[in-house]
Amino acid sequence: MAENASVEGGLKVSLSTKDLLVYGITFMIPVAPLAFYGSFLTPANGMVALAYFVGMVAMLFTGFSYATMSSRYPFSGSVYTYVQQGTNAGLGFIGGWGITLDYFLIPTITYLISQSFGESLFPAVPSWAWIVILVLFNTIVNILGANVVTKISWVLFALQGVVLVAFIIGTIRLLLSGTIQPQAISFYNPQHFNMQGVLQATGIVIVSYLGFDAISTLSEEAEDPHRSVGRAIILSILSIGILFVVITVLAGFVAPDYQNLNPNTAFLGILQRVGGTWLVKLADITIILSFGFASGQEGQTAVSRILYAMGRDGILPSAFAKLHKKYRTPIFAIVLVGLASLILSLTLSQDTVSNLVSFGALFGFILLNLSVIWKFYVKGDHSSVSSFIKYLVSPFIGFAVSTWIFLSLSIESKIVGIIWILVGLAILVAKTHFFSEKTPSLDFSNKD
Repeated sequence: MAENASVEGGLKVSLSTKDLLVYGITFMIPVAPLAFYGSFLTPANGMVALAYFVGMVAMLFTGFSYATMSSRYPFSGSVYTYVQQGTNAGLGFIGGWGITLDYFLIPTITYLISQSFGESLFPAVPSWAWIVILVLFNTIVNILGANVVTKISWVLFALQGVVLVAFIIGTIRLLLSGTIQPQAISFYNPQHFNMQGVLQATGIVIVSYLGFDAISTLSEEAEDPHRSVGRAIILSILSIGILFVVITVLAGFVAPDYQNLNPNTAFLGILQRVGGTWLVKLADITIILSFGFASGQEGQTAVSRILYAMGRDGILPSAFAKLHKKYRTPIFAIVLVGLASLILSLTLSQDTVSNLVSFGALFGFILLNLSVIWKFYVKGDHSSVSSFIKYLVSPFIGFAVSTWIFLSLSIESKIVGIIWILVGLAILVAKTHFFSEKTPSLDFSNKD
């Protein structure tokens, strides 16, 4: 679409602040530590809670930058829109293109996790059947609209709450009876402290916080987006971050002997100690539903909105901006993401995908924080103390911590990420005829 295209007559507005908050938290999957705990233990030397805490700090300051941008530019596109408006259209496209890498991989990894837990409960069901069922169901739900997605999110959010409350109560009971003792191992392991290992674990942990970015992709479907999006972003980061830290600290209480846990079933072993077989089975079912349906659906929703914004601007084919006549959802983008998720889930392993995630998100966060500094401090008001803190100090902390974690990502993630960025640059070069033409962008200057 041309530069002065309108955003009117677009996506359906139906989401409240609570809907956005639950959407974001459910995307982050409150029970995520139950599935990922084992994979974090070795690199973090047991200090999983510290990895989650570092991730929360990084995301909180970046979340403040998101809140700043969402209040000024309450439109779909997330990093793509914010960096575009904060700097220029070309850099905005590269930032948005970068973060779509993680959004394409998130449904894949959630499907693979759901599949692995599903096979343990129902071994007779073919592994490919899990993937096909999940992709078909989630694609249909996404076509029906974000309001349907959020209704399912509310149900699965409640189910996850039951599991986590049962775990917390069971752990407290063991503490009161003297069966277990408080331990600092999840936060500080003096014998094997290695901050580099903690940062490597944090690089994977970042995926668990991506739900706050997903909230921003729904700006055009939110009621009062100038305020509701920013509020939901900050509340989601704080609430899920504190929850992750509490859960993993308690896990350290139950199993300070983390070296003896099976990395593939580490938290399930902890649940067995806390509540027995019934809690393990309930957790299995909850993980299958939460990863396969809740997070899978919301990942597809988020990336389809970013592609929709790019298609509407004209940097990607206009088909991406095509909306379903009845449901007002970006149907072409949704179906394409579904097909990509299906192919990736049937061809890649969980370990492979785990090593690839977070590059795009951290790359986008770095650009976004710099955009806030450039737009609102360097080129804006930098005369007051409040603007100094809000537009320079806070985004700089978000930039610094995100860069710190970014540099600690695996070499596989960096290689794939760089290739992805180069593909984006090739698209940009082709679209602008080697930058001889202006990069397509949407004009928000006359929009509320």
